[in-house]
Amino acid sequence: ADLMRMTLDMSSKDEVPLEDEIKTLKLYLELEALRFEERFNYAIHLPDNINTLDIYLPSMLVQPYIENAIKHGLLHTQGNKNIEVSFCFKDKYTLQCKIFDNGIGRKRSAEMNALREKKYTSFATGATQSRLELLNAKRINAISVVYNDLVNNDGIATGTEVIIEIAI
Repeated sequence: ADLMRMTLDMSSKDEVPLEDEIKTLKLYLELEALRFEERFNYAIHLPDNINTLDIYLPSMLVQPYIENAIKHGLLHTQGNKNIEVSFCFKDKYTLQCKIFDNGIGRKRSAEMNALREKKYTSFATGATQSRLELLNAKRINAISVVYNDLVNNDGIATGTEVIIEIAI
């Protein structure tokens, strides 16, 4: 109920303090941890020098990327499922959020989706991209999102890293 209330409240705002975004992410990740039981580990890292009340970002910006990591990467992972979210300053005016998961990787996820249904298109991915384009149309400095496919020395997928950069 708390997560639904916070989500509804945040959806009516253009921007929210980083503190509210982090509270919502923690609630969301706690629920996912209950779903996966002891096999799901998460952490949110934040340096001490970040004042989460003074930094504003578009509401619900980070959560869809975490949800995507869980749904497409971690859901199909055997063993422990790990997700880490970290916030830091890339420079004086750029907040960086990194989302790391130890899932099956984007390539394997796409292969599984192709097997499941020939015409499968991720609604969430398209909706997130469309929202990002709308947000950037109103901003002087665009929000950037970069996906890094993580692999071991044998070329086997070990997860995905998403880096979101927001000019504040």
